[in-house]
Amino acid sequence: MNITKSKKILITILISIMILISFFVLFTQNNQPLGKNIISKVLKIEPTYNSEFKNDKIVNILLIGKDIGRERKSTGQTGYNTDILILLSINPTDKRASLTSFPRDIWQNGGKINSILPIQGMEQLLDAISKISGQKVTKYISIDFDGIRWLVDAFGGVPVEIVTSFTDNSFPDLYDTRTMTVNFNQGTEIMNGDRALTFARSRKGNNGEGSDLMRAKRQHQILNGMIKSVENEKSIFFPFEIKEFYSEVILHTETNVSLDDAVYVFSFYKNINDYNIKSLVLDDRYIYHPENSAPYGGAWVFVAKDSNFTTLHQDLENFLIQGVDLDSAQIPTQPQK
Repeated sequence: MNITKSKKILITILISIMILISFFVLFTQNNQPLGKNIISKVLKIEPTYNSEFKNDKIVNILLIGKDIGRERKSTGQTGYNTDILILLSINPTDKRASLTSFPRDIWQNGGKINSILPIQGMEQLLDAISKISGQKVTKYISIDFDGIRWLVDAFGGVPVEIVTSFTDNSFPDLYDTRTMTVNFNQGTEIMNGDRALTFARSRKGNNGEGSDLMRAKRQHQILNGMIKSVENEKSIFFPFEIKEFYSEVILHTETNVSLDDAVYVFSFYKNINDYNIKSLVLDDRYIYHPENSAPYGGAWVFVAKDSNFTTLHQDLENFLIQGVDLDSAQIPTQPQK
């Protein structure tokens, strides 16, 4: 992914999730709606720095997508997996940032990472991502099917650039009771919430789209489209009335990111054009599928290509701290026995 697209992805995340909390801080401080031209006004306000992040060289926030919504809940389903796991890492001093996506079948902390949250809890999931990435990860933002659909529809739909046409004949419906066929054609499509969720979830499509790697890349394409919808006059947020905006959006997310954290992170936005930003989806450069599944309970899993993801630790550290391009990283070619 080129830097321009990566910048759009980061801007999207900051605007669509982090910015809303920052806005609320400013609303409560002023005790009045900020009204139109909200972004320009906020950028001129000097933020406070009581965030837990302020002493960290690297700011890390885990973005989580849960595979459950009202349809599955209506059938009595309460369990879920975290099939979207994206680590946002920012070095505000040297102006570097990365987005790292983790495939659902990575084995860590005694299970697949997408099942750790519902079985072991958030603390164990954050610990697992910390071990895999080599980064200190304590903060998260979580959203489910309903939240994703609502957010896309609230923006009035999002334009998504479909790179490759594909058909998925085994797509699970929202009730998780049957499979169906879904199709996507190359080109730009204005997607509503249901369509965007389908595009983000599909992982058994043809034409090379049938993998978690490609699904993760498609999730980035949706984020890329969201930035184009921020100023959409059909958005329910247009023009911004901050109290209503916050009260609506916060109902659809879960987070331990404090208001001070959000203000601190949002302060980076004014320098976004100066950032070197990379997008990374863990693939066969870092992980592989072991032939012997016995140590993993017979499950089909991915494990580190070298011991304890050491190479990934070094690559992220080298990029975030030293500016070494991720594209030039030396990746092990053989798994460690």
